[in-house]
Amino acid sequence: MKRTISFFLLFSVLLTGLLTGCSTKTAQTTNQTGEQITLTFYGLFDNSEIYEPFIQSYETANPNVTILYKKFTDSTAYLDLIINELAEGEGPDIFMMHNDWFPKHYKKLTPAPDTIVNTEVFRSAFVDVTSDDLIIPDETGTEKVWGLPLYIDTLALFYNDDHFEEALPSQGAPSVTWEGIKNDVSLLNREDQSFERFERSGIAMGRSDNILRAFDIFMALLLQYKVDLYDGTLTEVVFDSDPNMLSALNLYTSFALPSQKNYSWNKYLADANSGEKELVTFAKGKLSMLLGYSFTYEDIINEINTLKAKGEGTIDINSVKIQEIPQVYDPQSSTETRKTYANYFVPVVSRTSKNQEEAWKFLASMVTEGNLRTYNQLTHRPSALRSLIKEQMQDPVYGVFATQVGYAHSIAMADATYYKDIFFGGIDQILDTKLGAEVIKNLASQIQALIPASGIKPIYDAIKNN
Repeated sequence: MKRTISFFLLFSVLLTGLLTGCSTKTAQTTNQTGEQITLTFYGLFDNSEIYEPFIQSYETANPNVTILYKKFTDSTAYLDLIINELAEGEGPDIFMMHNDWFPKHYKKLTPAPDTIVNTEVFRSAFVDVTSDDLIIPDETGTEKVWGLPLYIDTLALFYNDDHFEEALPSQGAPSVTWEGIKNDVSLLNREDQSFERFERSGIAMGRSDNILRAFDIFMALLLQYKVDLYDGTLTEVVFDSDPNMLSALNLYTSFALPSQKNYSWNKYLADANSGEKELVTFAKGKLSMLLGYSFTYEDIINEINTLKAKGEGTIDINSVKIQEIPQVYDPQSSTETRKTYANYFVPVVSRTSKNQEEAWKFLASMVTEGNLRTYNQLTHRPSALRSLIKEQMQDPVYGVFATQVGYAHSIAMADATYYKDIFFGGIDQILDTKLGAEVIKNLASQIQALIPASGIKPIYDAIKNN
């Protein structure tokens, strides 16, 4: 079949070796029009130094292009700003968009031209979760790429090695299943007569208010229990008829119920109003395990250093270890595939950009193997590029996150913010001893009410009718 080699395909030579006969010089084409172009790039959390090498390289190859990067640190205010600016026909040419935001907001973007990004090569070059999230049919039903991933972050398990050596010396590390974790917790816990009830808590799980990644942890459990939120068209909620939904809800909340043997977490163990929540408890040595992302490691180190500067006692940084997220089904004996929850921001091109093609060319230039290796070195976030996963798995600290990239998954949501509020309400009701079946029926009704007015229905109607 005759095929046009696109700009992105040329870059794919450097990425995966899927095509041959194209040189680096061919890939780094210079805009020949002479027209001066300025691209505005809004980023979230990342300092400008991270993108500076990629921007300078592109500007050198394209002297008529200037790329201005602006950093934001508040994700809610950032999204509101972008929505308001785009509504006025303004806003950035390029901005970072969370994978959860695509179902609701993808129509605010412009997909990649076929001459720049090819869906077939995209699927070959990047791990599957990115195809699930970023390849969406346009209004004609044609599949398009709506963003190019720099990384995929995943939930993993952080633990205090000293606690396991002391309480579980024959094991030396957390169990690989949730049932095993429940047993671990019962041995790690040290109860006392304090207001908090614990001198040492086994794991931060079970509540919605004072755990940083509570929603993501619960989503990971839904994935592991194979709970389908919707029917085959993704337009009707069906999880209220799935007994695994109750199993996931019961497992999560069991760690915060005093009636359970694995009870280990309550409202007094971490400040729900703080930005650090359970990180403080862990850094002080009063918590054995927590779940977090790759950036959580540096957050823990920063918290340890902050507490030390205040003269407070902390754990040794060297006692902080990371392993893959526990599974519902034993990965060593079960045929069920492992699953964890994916969390990442991806650069996209605004629908209001007056230089959409140039913006997409810049994004394509960023996802070479060399650039994504550099990005990993600067951020420690595991690459979504298949060809880099094996080498990044060797990192003594962050290798766990690269290992998990291949079994990372997302969950399609009409509006992630509302879903979070709804599921948190369900968790709180279980902790208030309401009947699980009644809670789940109410959750399903609330989620169903979101779907008709959301972006999730048109996306999957397009897939269904394509």
